Amino acid sequence: MNSLFSPLNVVAMVLFATALAWRIYQTYRAPRLLPNWAITITIVCVAGSFLAQQKVISGWLDGLTGKGTGRLVNNILLAIGVCALLIVFLGSALGPRRPGRVLFELIPLSGAIALMLVAMALTPPEVRGLALSPKLVHVPGVALFYLGAGIYLIYGLAACAWWIFRYIRTADRHLKTGLKLSAAGLICLSVGSVSRALYIVIAWAFGPSIPFLLAVAVPLVLLGIVLFLAGITYPGVRARFAALRRRRQHRRHHDELTPLWTALAGIYPNIVLRTTPQGRWEQWRPRTVHRRYYRRVIEIRDGLVQLSPYLETDLTALAADDPRAAAAALKTAIARQTAGEETDGRAKLVLPGGAADIESDVRPLLALSAAVSGSEA
Repeated sequence: MNSLFSPLNVVAMVLFATALAWRIYQTYRAPRLLPNWAITITIVCVAGSFLAQQKVISGWLDGLTGKGTGRLVNNILLAIGVCALLIVFLGSALGPRRPGRVLFELIPLSGAIALMLVAMALTPPEVRGLALSPKLVHVPGVALFYLGAGIYLIYGLAACAWWIFRYIRTADRHLKTGLKLSAAGLICLSVGSVSRALYIVIAWAFGPSIPFLLAVAVPLVLLGIVLFLAGITYPGVRARFAALRRRRQHRRHHDELTPLWTALAGIYPNIVLRTTPQGRWEQWRPRTVHRRYYRRVIEIRDGLVQLSPYLETDLTALAADDPRAAAAALKTAIARQTAGEETDGRAKLVLPGGAADIESDVRPLLALSAAVSGSEA
């Protein structure tokens, strides 16, 4: 059991769980997109393959249906995962032409799986499921099994790496980081598969085996899996952290806008938008935090527009230069409105406008609200 929970395995399992949770969420949000399903299948298969090669789980599988089952499941799942990953890129790149191309990719996959099944059947029962070694490399069934699995992995991984390098040129900076990690992982897996294939070919062609080729293959495969998982996990993890930061910022800004909102809602209660009843946990949902924040911004802007005929200056600009003067101007305008003073009734510009996003419009409102809060202290 200790080997199952080694540091490298724990890191891999955490990455698997994170990546799988993120992809299930993405698939739930867009269930009709083929790439979402394909990459979810990829993660499930690669995770299953990783677990199936652990001695504890491999021995359990062998005990269920016979020796060699764990090794067979490991390689078949890995082949399916690579095929699904290739379909991810094909589904994204080929558009309406993808069905025929996707079905074509099932042909080499089916051939590789059939070859592994035949090779396992030809292998003597006493050596089924054993790792490739100098003593077993000349056993036809063993060599055929690993060579068949390796050739398909080389093809699939090389094709995936080619598509990744193609996408890197057009990807944004953060996605580029994830693609580079994934590409590095696929290259490690490819080199490991090539090294294992060369080990078999050289042993059969020339007789002696070269242990070094086999020695580097295993760590390269493990490193490749970890790098690949890190690559496909990185964009999702980064997006979650960015969403958390944005949520905290909106909650903080909502509270900081309260003094300004209170002053305006006191004289214009009609600016407060109608709310619908919420469940017990609704207030803790991310969308609720954002909704409350945007509501507050909209209500403040509506209040300033209604108050603008009583304003003699641009409050938001003044708040950035002289907060106290802005607070005083706002109080003067509110006093004029409360007293029922006559105006021309024409609304004035209360925000500079032209901002690329609502966050830019909020900055002067935050400064004005801070000025109002300071004047009340």
